[in-house]
Amino acid sequence: MRRELTPRERRGAALIALALVLWAAWWLLVQSWFLDPLSDLQDQADTLRHQEQRYAGALAQRDSLEQQLQAARRDPSSRSSLLPGEDPSAVAADLMQRSLDLVKAHADQGPGCQVTQRMPITPERDSAEPYRQVKVSLTLDCAMEPLVALLHELEYGQPFLFIDNLSIRRATSAPATGGAGRLQVHLLLRGYLQQAAPHKALPSNAPAAEPETESRQQPDPAEQADLDEQPEPPTPSEEPDA
Repeated sequence: MRRELTPRERRGAALIALALVLWAAWWLLVQSWFLDPLSDLQDQADTLRHQEQRYAGALAQRDSLEQQLQAARRDPSSRSSLLPGEDPSAVAADLMQRSLDLVKAHADQGPGCQVTQRMPITPERDSAEPYRQVKVSLTLDCAMEPLVALLHELEYGQPFLFIDNLSIRRATSAPATGGAGRLQVHLLLRGYLQQAAPHKALPSNAPAAEPETESRQQPDPAEQADLDEQPEPPTPSEEPDA
């Protein structure tokens, strides 16, 4: 038979049940309806406050940033960081030739380096970028020593070039032991064109050029009538015989 609870145990159970009911009522009526929304609003307010502080700091640096931008535009070295030319196809061809010259300059280092495939790429203009980009895809059969020198020259040379993709694989013909020899390397180079000089437009208040036309003076109607009434001179066949 089940033992009846003592008065102390019943009071303890009643207190526990009351605590559970109070906690459930607090969570349903206060926590979920008031405190949680207020906490979310406080987090959003903190996030907005941090964003405002960051934007205010950026706006405070606006003048100095504009001065640095103007100084960079006036600096001749900034012009040499971009690829010369306005035609993307021609610039991509020049970039490919420059890459080939760099590879040939390191062709005699160590086991050597040579280009096996090359292809210029002219992607579509991205309106979100201020400069148009051109790319060159290169596949090299290159050893480690000339490859390191080539990558160093591409990174620190001018105009500035960026490596979008670099893939290095061990050649299938390489021996199982010893040095790797030449590696199969794929490079995707990216450069940027200089902005085309804006064409100077004619001022709007400039007078338009008038077409040159030959003006013909029309005869006066009275003079034309006098000329029509004058008799025509006789022809030789109409002259009277002497």
